[in-house]
Amino acid sequence: MKIKSRKLPVLLLLLLLSSSVFSQENDKQWEVWGKLTSIDWEYKYSEMYKTEIGFPKFNKEVKDLDGKEVTIKGYVIPLETEDNSIIISSLPYSSCFFCGGGGVETVMAVFPDEQRKYELETVTFKGVLELNNGETGLIYNLKNAFEVEE
Repeated sequence: MKIKSRKLPVLLLLLLLSSSVFSQENDKQWEVWGKLTSIDWEYKYSEMYKTEIGFPKFNKEVKDLDGKEVTIKGYVIPLETEDNSIIISSLPYSSCFFCGGGGVETVMAVFPDEQRKYELETVTFKGVLELNNGETGLIYNLKNAFEVEE
């Protein structure tokens, strides 16, 4: 197929615009993780564990998300939990906190309103973010969550 030279700039412009829109939408879906993974840690003695453990030091950007409704995309980690939460990670299963390269700040417990079995897939949830700086549980919880179409 031969494209006339004056139509080529228009075609290129349309391709660039559609690529830019897709990229912005995709980036926005992962934006919350960018904030959540930018925290620091401090180590304190834990009476419960009888040793020093890491406690999250949430920065202002993360604290501002506490109690707010957020939309977050992640990879479902196939773990059974006692509280029926679903664990999602900002990283694929092979790199997640439980399996290798990521830190605890890369995973989140999601408490969906409706229970459903999840496979190894990405999923997007909307819910209320709750920070946890206690000695047990994940440091991020998404309460009253529901799945949204990607």
